[in-house]
Amino acid sequence: PNSTGIARAAQPKRTMTMVTQGRRPLRAALLLAFGGAVCFLGERAPVPRSKDTGRREAVAPVLIALAGLSGGEAANAQAAAVMPGQTLSGPQVDLPDRINADPYELIGMENPEDKKEDYKTFYMKQKYRQDTYQVMKHMKISASLDKGTPNMEKWNTRVKKEMNDWLAIYRRQNVSVGRQSYYSLYSAINTLASHFTSYGPKFPFPNKRRPRFFELCQQVEKYLEKGK
Repeated sequence: PNSTGIARAAQPKRTMTMVTQGRRPLRAALLLAFGGAVCFLGERAPVPRSKDTGRREAVAPVLIALAGLSGGEAANAQAAAVMPGQTLSGPQVDLPDRINADPYELIGMENPEDKKEDYKTFYMKQKYRQDTYQVMKHMKISASLDKGTPNMEKWNTRVKKEMNDWLAIYRRQNVSVGRQSYYSLYSAINTLASHFTSYGPKFPFPNKRRPRFFELCQQVEKYLEKGK
């Protein structure tokens, strides 16, 4: 009787062990299926983001930092920022042909080394409208110079300094800050200056950036005519 009782007592344990062992493959299968679902959810592609929005967000802080603007002025500068490949709303811009002639000869400057002539041609006159037209005229020439143009490096280096002079004078003056022409020209300056910084003054301004640059210049001229 003792041996039979022991056998009966042991029998449920064996049955439980068998049931437990039978559940292990099922549990493993469930875990594998659940893990695969988690991996699939984790590897889903992120929600696509507008390229234009990302580019504007990337460039706006750079523009604002360079200009030293804040508050409402920063908002205006950000609104004027347009990335490469984009154009502003409005009529199409007629791009000028590339220039192969010496830029100094184009403006009638015989000797670029003459300090008096340089002062007369490039230095700011402390008159916003006149200075804005002056620097924009020289910037347009820089953006049109072709590869191998004589004195291109010297010209671009001088125009870069002229742009810095214009910003230094009108960045904080009441006569300019708040004007639409100021923010449009500032964006154009940033476009040309970034090319000089990345590639140096020896290389022509790239064709893909010219439409944006000349459209900004066109807006500057339109705003100046309206006194803005």
